[in-house]
Amino acid sequence: MTSSGFHVRRSTGAHIETLTQYNGLRSTRWERPTEGKSVLEIQTTHTPTQIQKIPDELNYLTPPPHWHWYQDEYFYVREGRYIFTLEGKDIIVSASDPQPVHIPARARHTFKVDPTHEGPCTVEISTGVSPRSPSGEPEVEGANEKFFRNIYQYLDDCWVQGQAPRLPQLLLQLHSAEISLALPGPTWLAHPTSYAMGVAIGEWWGGYVLGYKASYPEYYNASGESKKDR
Repeated sequence: MTSSGFHVRRSTGAHIETLTQYNGLRSTRWERPTEGKSVLEIQTTHTPTQIQKIPDELNYLTPPPHWHWYQDEYFYVREGRYIFTLEGKDIIVSASDPQPVHIPARARHTFKVDPTHEGPCTVEISTGVSPRSPSGEPEVEGANEKFFRNIYQYLDDCWVQGQAPRLPQLLLQLHSAEISLALPGPTWLAHPTSYAMGVAIGEWWGGYVLGYKASYPEYYNASGESKKDR
């Protein structure tokens, strides 16, 4: 299904508990977040060495450098090996290393599975509660299951259908989750510039002009079973 301005057919995954990407190369599921967190995601890359066969421009499994406005992010490597990039410095973390990997709010970062690792790699991802979430409803704002389900399925639909992701759509989804792309340069300039890109290109151009949305019913069912009841 497509909507005004939408350029790929949306697959229907809102009802699927465990999402898969790249024909099963990676799978992701969500559990009820622990107290003080807005999301708990368990992500497994089953055959990391297969990523070496994917051209960099078609690898949508590795997020671009970005920063969270308010939320600290935490990574627990449960098996295998991952590479974290924090403020331009790479850190290799295995399951046997001290945990978690802590990414402070407003720090430029990204991460990826080590593509040379033989065997599955699993990481748990969680974020602190956004201060904009209502009291008692920690999953409403910021990085949450709704955001991850939408962006993962959108990127996978692009990959399957041979379409490049559209920047306004990506920026709108990121902005809705209180996330901005991390532009290079000094922080005092990069932060406001990247935030402004989310507003101008994502919200205004993507949302109001092109008709994109931050969430689609095919990707996330807001009326579905709540994690509070799981």
